[in-house]
Amino acid sequence: MNILANMFRKITQQTSRLSTPLLYRATGAIENPLNVDSAPQRGAGHHSRRRAGLGVSLLLTLVLLMGCKDDKPTLPDAKGTPSELLVVIPSSLVDSDIADTLQTITDCDAPGLGSAERIFRTMTIGERGYEKVYKLMHSQLRVELDPSQRKPALGVARDVNARPQLQLVVKAASPVDLRKFLSRNRERIQYLILDFQLERYADVLRGKHSKKVMTEMRRLGYDASMPVDMQSAKRGKDFLWASSNRGGDKDINFVFYTLPWSGEDLSDLDFYVQKRDSVMRANIPGPQEGQWMQTSRTPEGEPVLWPMLRHDEDGNWLEVRGLWDMHGGFMGGPFVARVRVDSVACKVICAEGFVFSPNSAKRDLLRSVEAGLRTLRKL
Repeated sequence: MNILANMFRKITQQTSRLSTPLLYRATGAIENPLNVDSAPQRGAGHHSRRRAGLGVSLLLTLVLLMGCKDDKPTLPDAKGTPSELLVVIPSSLVDSDIADTLQTITDCDAPGLGSAERIFRTMTIGERGYEKVYKLMHSQLRVELDPSQRKPALGVARDVNARPQLQLVVKAASPVDLRKFLSRNRERIQYLILDFQLERYADVLRGKHSKKVMTEMRRLGYDASMPVDMQSAKRGKDFLWASSNRGGDKDINFVFYTLPWSGEDLSDLDFYVQKRDSVMRANIPGPQEGQWMQTSRTPEGEPVLWPMLRHDEDGNWLEVRGLWDMHGGFMGGPFVARVRVDSVACKVICAEGFVFSPNSAKRDLLRSVEAGLRTLRKL
């Protein structure tokens, strides 16, 4: 595990330079602050005064509502498939090396899938082609040249033309500065886009999800919103496995389990792999006797993992991407896990999504479950 441990420390050092993951949520409607006291008044002209007061109150309410409408216009729904990304660059740079640098960010292979699939489904246009239909796309990366820009910078805006929407804007004074900045911030840009897209998908799942999984998770003391396709579930002691049960292809799965915690560090990957393989062997058998799910390993015996230490308002947690296979069989695929310590309950909380899709693309299938992992909460 020495090589993997060194890689993990390097990744952790890189991650520590990133800001806390952003959560993008639409703002709520403004409540009407007007509180009209309509208690009747006594006296000869009280009916006319009441009608006059009511008329003034209605007029004030209308003015306030009109003012709110002007200040907070209703935005249309954002467009695009879950992994879609629009890249907008100056028309003069469409055929330049800047476009090549952007491709290394937006068109590289997604990690941890076990197959060559692009990290995003990218569409690149020149700024002159940025028409109304493109302005509504949910994820956008814009690069701009501005001679007055003293230092290259990355700006983040959301819900500009649609909701929910993310716009990343990279500005620099020259193509040279722009290219250097993009290269240095490659992983950060990828993370911001993917984080937004997963949170957008998670919000959809919070509104429409598998009631079967939700019911089973609540019996374990947790909530989790998983894709509606998951209609099969197997529950054990501190364990749940839910699946779409599609059989030979496009099968998505969710696994949740807890483990006793005795102070182990989250960065102890030996501990994680040992416990994961033990749980999977006991609970996820293969189609034939003597088969069970396990973490894939290299010919040298190292587990095939892409770990990353993350941080949010609840503290540190471990993100693990990796490959799984069936001991004694020929099945396999990618998985992604979120591992967190509940120090109060002295438990390690493990939530994982995995995919079996030998004949189809895996990226969006896995992300549909990964978005569900974000909805996990303790009751």
